[in-house]
Amino acid sequence: MTLSLRARIAGLGAALCLGAPELAQACSVCTSGAEDANRLAFILTTIFLSTLPLLMLGTVIWWLWRRTRQLERDAAPTALNPSLGAR
Repeated sequence: MTLSLRARIAGLGAALCLGAPELAQACSVCTSGAEDANRLAFILTTIFLSTLPLLMLGTVIWWLWRRTRQLERDAAPTALNPSLGAR
């Protein structure tokens, strides 16, 4: 019984993924305390990635609030005097 080409490619991909951290020596914790620059980079990155979603959400809320106020301001004169809207 022979393996299909897809099964061979999937097996090779799985083997590469499992061996990749060893090949790249990619352990994020092993060298984090070795140098002050690395430690500072990890702390600053953590702060940045923690505040980024809050800033994005705040920006969307602020934009919606501002847009709503602008639409209300534009609609206010026509609601008071319908003849102003027919220009």
